[in-house]
Amino acid sequence: MRSSTESDIDVSRATRWLIASAVVVFACGILAIVLPLTFSLGVAGFLGWLFLFAAVAHLVFGVHLGSGTLAWQAFIAALYALAAINLLVNPLLGVVLLALVIGVVLIAEGIIEIVLFFVLREYRHVVWILIDGVVTLVLGIVACAHWPPAKLGLVQYLVGISFISSGISRFLLGFAIRVMERETPIA
Repeated sequence: MRSSTESDIDVSRATRWLIASAVVVFACGILAIVLPLTFSLGVAGFLGWLFLFAAVAHLVFGVHLGSGTLAWQAFIAALYALAAINLLVNPLLGVVLLALVIGVVLIAEGIIEIVLFFVLREYRHVVWILIDGVVTLVLGIVACAHWPPAKLGLVQYLVGISFISSGISRFLLGFAIRVMERETPIA
């Protein structure tokens, strides 16, 4: 039987991680706004290397698995390698294409956060999830509506604002959960 101090979730630890992630996301938002092109090129380069490692992993998997899958794994590896080469050799083209992908991701994230609000609406302080969801959805729509971007920094500014909004909402939600935990009497 559980004691009253035990729970399924260690709230203190979970809120520490929530607040830490909020600070990281907020800092990334500031970097995206202050250094939009550098931030974009860094993301494009990072994704290029990830795609290159994924290509190698698919080839290794295909060779070791055998039995007719090598051709398919080689095809997938070639696609990843092509994407990697495009992102590493011509990162500006990658940034333009990433602008559309980021817009779609922001729209999806906004919708998911709005749905999450309705799932958790009986809990206190979840309004921050709704606010973040609406802001993220609007920023995603703006990013997609302005694609291809006339100025490469536009989408990064929108991403920066989204990250800052998410960071603030996560921080406030984590802080609110900690306050609620302290206010809850131990039975």
